[in-house]
Amino acid sequence: MSVRRTSFFARQLLATLCVNFLSLSLVAFLLYSSFVSDYKASLVNALSSQSTLLSSASRTSLLFDDASTTESLLLAASGLEPIRFARVYDSDQTLFASYTRDGVTDNTSPTELQNGATFTDHSLYLLEPIYFDEETIGYLLLAGDTRQLEQQQRNAMVVALGVLALSMLISYLLNWHLQRMLSRPLNSLINLIKKVARHRDYSLRLPDVRQDELGELFRGVNDILTTTEKHQAQLENHNTELESLVELRTEQLFQRANYDALTHLPNRHLFLDRLEQGLKLAGRNNHGIAVMFLDLLINDSLGHDIGDEVLIDVARKLKDIIRDADSICRWGGDEFIIMVEHTTQRHELIKLAERIISSLYKPMNINENRLHISTSIGIASFPEQQATAMELLKFADTSMYHAKAAGPGHYRFFDSNMMTDSINRLSMESTLRQAIQDNAFHVVYQPQFDTRTQDLRGIEAVIRWEDTEGRVPASVFIPVSEEAGFINELSCWMLNQVSRQIQQWMESGFKLVPVAINLPACFITQPDCAQQIVCILRKYYVPPHLLEIELTENTFIKATDQVLRSLKAIKSLGVEVSLDDFGTGYSCLSYISTLPIDKLKIDGSFVSQLGQSQSNDGIVKAIIMLARSQGLVTVGECVETKDQLEKLADMGCELIQGYYFSPPQLPADITCFFKREPHSQPHTVSG
Repeated sequence: MSVRRTSFFARQLLATLCVNFLSLSLVAFLLYSSFVSDYKASLVNALSSQSTLLSSASRTSLLFDDASTTESLLLAASGLEPIRFARVYDSDQTLFASYTRDGVTDNTSPTELQNGATFTDHSLYLLEPIYFDEETIGYLLLAGDTRQLEQQQRNAMVVALGVLALSMLISYLLNWHLQRMLSRPLNSLINLIKKVARHRDYSLRLPDVRQDELGELFRGVNDILTTTEKHQAQLENHNTELESLVELRTEQLFQRANYDALTHLPNRHLFLDRLEQGLKLAGRNNHGIAVMFLDLLINDSLGHDIGDEVLIDVARKLKDIIRDADSICRWGGDEFIIMVEHTTQRHELIKLAERIISSLYKPMNINENRLHISTSIGIASFPEQQATAMELLKFADTSMYHAKAAGPGHYRFFDSNMMTDSINRLSMESTLRQAIQDNAFHVVYQPQFDTRTQDLRGIEAVIRWEDTEGRVPASVFIPVSEEAGFINELSCWMLNQVSRQIQQWMESGFKLVPVAINLPACFITQPDCAQQIVCILRKYYVPPHLLEIELTENTFIKATDQVLRSLKAIKSLGVEVSLDDFGTGYSCLSYISTLPIDKLKIDGSFVSQLGQSQSNDGIVKAIIMLARSQGLVTVGECVETKDQLEKLADMGCELIQGYYFSPPQLPADITCFFKREPHSQPHTVSG
């Protein structure tokens, strides 16, 4: 039988008996050992007393060589029952006189023994030297019989075992009786619990007659049964109400699982199910089905509350436009998807897309705000595209991105070339990822010169990447790195490379000018942007005034609080900030006075057309005047001719850069523009 299946009382009885057995065994062993030790000590003491008398009496006989007298003394000692023989030896351990009991054969000599008592199998030997004037003149050897000791040991063992067995029997009987007294009421409790569990009958009770701890337990169980019986009655009374509540909650969970909480439109889970069913019917009945992927452009600077109101209004407008047979869902964020069933004509889809764009563009009045919503629509249809539900959605999403690239308020139908572009982009992303791992990038530097004196005033660091097919333009791989999430890693790499290069130039004793690095908006919007920059500067001991951060106008289109906070933190380090490619985004003109910047870089498209049209020259002159009114330095980009240089100088542009003076160069080649510092000192970066 397994120990786990043995009853608690049986295990408790076994444990008690084991403890008692160990305790009683220990007591019996101690008593037995004490008896044996005492008996041995008594025997040794008896022989020792006799030995003392004999050695004293034998001393004179040894001195006078009187062996007969000694033998008479030994014979007189034979009256002590345990003595088997008595022998006296001279100082050379030669036998001098002896007495041996009849039938005893024992040739043990003093050379085999040590002084004092020695026990062997059935004998006790006592060897004692005989002294005269502190000189050993002989030895007395007495041999005693220990058979009586062994018999006493056996008797003691029998008594100890008998006492142990009797004690164990008494212990077993007492514990068994005690367990019987405890097990009866507990068995009654166990049987009651089994009945209640089996029949759910809470009216059963235990007898309330005991006045001990078990009686308290029984009364507690009875109270629990009474309370449970009352609760059971209450649960039965509320059963109908609970069922109704469960049904209501089930409906609510279904609603949450399949519908958007804000617009109450089907969510992506329900929409995918409907689209899959629609594709099956379309394939079976040979009719068309289309998916329209809508991405809204909503100004989120007005806050989440207004944004939610806009989405609700958009959902209402879309439901009013589509047919009852069609389905619409909120895919997530600002994205909606419409499934148009039973359609085979492209012109019908075009008409629907134009109606959606027109309807959403109509102004919305929300909380005293007049808003215009623009949207980009991608369209994919079946059976033109033989695809599953997810593939059809992917095609519509791809075409939506192409519509978005054309600008707000456009729609595009999916075609195979779009997928080719997507594949090429994925290939570029994969190649770019490998290039980052292989550290396949390098940095070149283009100088900036004073328009009047033509002295070196600054340097712009530009990232370069060359793969197996040649140089990849930054205008190609930078957007891909932004979409793929690599741009922040590239930005940190650029900051480290440029800071390391500045450190090397400082160690070479060059008199340096600020080096500009173009950083993307996503890097600036990081809360720890300034901390990352200062850590890199400290790592290479670069003074902050030797670093300049360039940003494009797109960074400031929304002028978010996080961008402004990051730029103020960067400026507090002593790092200058310039606005690159200025003039391509006119929406930023009104923000110039509020931005923490130091320079405006006039976009090269304006510089290349200087002298070709009055309107272009007027724009450049207006930018320079605007910058001067705000105390900003202007930099003309892409200067390639002397005429462009002279026109910028006449308009008041302070700095220029471009191929007229120097193309971007490697670090070793750019040093020809540097001057040597007379005494170069190590630099540190403050907190």
